[in-house]
Amino acid sequence: MAGKIQGREVAFVETYDETVKKTIEKTFLKHGISYLIKVDKVRDVKKGRFECRMKYSFFINRFQAEDARAAITEKELDANSVVYLS
Repeated sequence: MAGKIQGREVAFVETYDETVKKTIEKTFLKHGISYLIKVDKVRDVKKGRFECRMKYSFFINRFQAEDARAAITEKELDANSVVYLS
């Protein structure tokens, strides 16, 4: 039944900063929150050349959303570096 999708995962937070990503990972592991990281390469055209950045999206179990929000708010991350999706 590994291929069956239950629909329990929700997009929770995303960031472009790798140090913030590592902080969120450590926080989720410490609090026992299950997560999945989706990495996207975002390309922008600036002044005639391409710029690439990595976007890290965290998907969590929807039943752990309140615990995850509490865990991240206790870390007091910069509001500009973290975008809450749910």
